[in-house]
Amino acid sequence: QRLVERSGRGSRLTQAGSVLAARSAQALAALRAAEEELAALAGLRTGTIHLGASTVPGVYLLPDTLGCFRRDFPGVTVEVEIASSAEILARLLAGRVQLALVGAGTQDERIVLEPFLEDEVVGVAKPGLLELRGGTLLPEALAEHTLLAREPGSGTQTLADQELRAVRVEPASVWELGSTEAIKRAAREGLGVAFLSRYAVAEEVERGDLEVFRLAGRPPLRRTLSVAHLAGRPLSPAERAFVATLTRCCAKTASYAAACVAARTS
Repeated sequence: QRLVERSGRGSRLTQAGSVLAARSAQALAALRAAEEELAALAGLRTGTIHLGASTVPGVYLLPDTLGCFRRDFPGVTVEVEIASSAEILARLLAGRVQLALVGAGTQDERIVLEPFLEDEVVGVAKPGLLELRGGTLLPEALAEHTLLAREPGSGTQTLADQELRAVRVEPASVWELGSTEAIKRAAREGLGVAFLSRYAVAEEVERGDLEVFRLAGRPPLRRTLSVAHLAGRPLSPAERAFVATLTRCCAKTASYAAACVAARTS
């Protein structure tokens, strides 16, 4: 079969070519994992982890984990890419990364998800902007405010959008901003409300820069952060060690973030 189509504008992969390219990338990833397993049998603490992470685990959990991991395994290199959950899962399927940390689920049977941490997506706003009762907001009050939103493909935003549809409320307007940090800055200035991971806002909530809330009459927006890898591909020794370190190091961060939210919504 033809793998490449050429035209006056250039060339591109055919459907068969795309399939072969994806399979080739996965085969190369399996070979790299085999090399690391052989190195482990020889007693070597070496290897490279090609890691992808969505924004919440990548920005708010990964730095501490990498510090712990480097102290324990200084000979292992970790290459990191950060993007939305949807994009990171696409890179995993393409063989661009071999391990992924994401906040969204998937129905793709080619991907295995292993939960490692519970998260909650909470509402945030400038203190005093909203009329809260016991840390809760009436859902219909959201119709009076601008929603500060993440980009399509964000696991956090997908969960927030599902909740807004469930309560049948449309915000006055929607501002799509390019990052969680931009959203937090806009919220601190009173430009709107947002729904973000408790790990992303714990420090601002503790300092009093942001006020956190849940929607009245609704259960908390809980989700699971997961480690993702391709089905049928065993983790290398370095990757297994990284996952173990991730689980251990995140426990302290989880307790801190949960306490910050609980203190202001109870």
